[in-house]
Amino acid sequence: MTKTPRNYLLRRLTLPSAFALAALSSTVAYAGEVKVGATPIEIDGTGKITAKGKSAVVDTLDEVPGEDRWIAYVHAKLENPAPGPLYVEFFQELDGNRSSVWRHDENDFAGDKWFYGELELDGRKGFNKNRTYDIKVTQVNAKGKELTLASGKIKLIKSGKKPEAPKEDESAEDKAAAEQDAHDSLGGGDGNDGSGGGGSSSTPDSANEGPPPVEKKKGCSVDADGNAWNGAMVLMALGAGFILRRRR
Repeated sequence: MTKTPRNYLLRRLTLPSAFALAALSSTVAYAGEVKVGATPIEIDGTGKITAKGKSAVVDTLDEVPGEDRWIAYVHAKLENPAPGPLYVEFFQELDGNRSSVWRHDENDFAGDKWFYGELELDGRKGFNKNRTYDIKVTQVNAKGKELTLASGKIKLIKSGKKPEAPKEDESAEDKAAAEQDAHDSLGGGDGNDGSGGGGSSSTPDSANEGPPPVEKKKGCSVDADGNAWNGAMVLMALGAGFILRRRR
């Protein structure tokens, strides 16, 4: 009689304990989580997201302005990782059917407690706006069984932001200015120096100067100013004197 109530009590205590252990084990096995940042997520030396890094974490990721792609900064806290290939896989559910969209392979994973990487979610890979994607980080153990190390979600949107206008190239402006200076130099100035834009380097005083004086050469001629003989008359006089001597 005393054994029956005791056995019944033990059974009542054992069953809840078993369920609690099972639930605890399940929680521990899937404790890893995935966070997505719209900008780089700051992490410390142990791989944990810092207080500043938490501000970059989002639930909705906007596209690259004007392009059909999204840049996701993925941080995953992993549960029981091991060295070897690591997979970050994206799933979508359409019409009640869950299908894989794209997978990133991290083949050289060192077995750290965390994963962080910049992933490009391209529309050509199957990603679309206004859809929520499940993210699962997995590894395959030695027995070929897939193990889920972390999981999360992200929704992709297109807000219609316009691309930023390209900044002017300062070096190109400097080059254009240098070319203009060279052009002005070849043209003799820009016409603002009072020369009328003709490129002349003469000064106003030079316009009032007369022609340079003619240098007189010795033995050739002298000025015929009425007081001196010119060369032709001298020759005629010498010829006349020569004829008179012949006649004598």
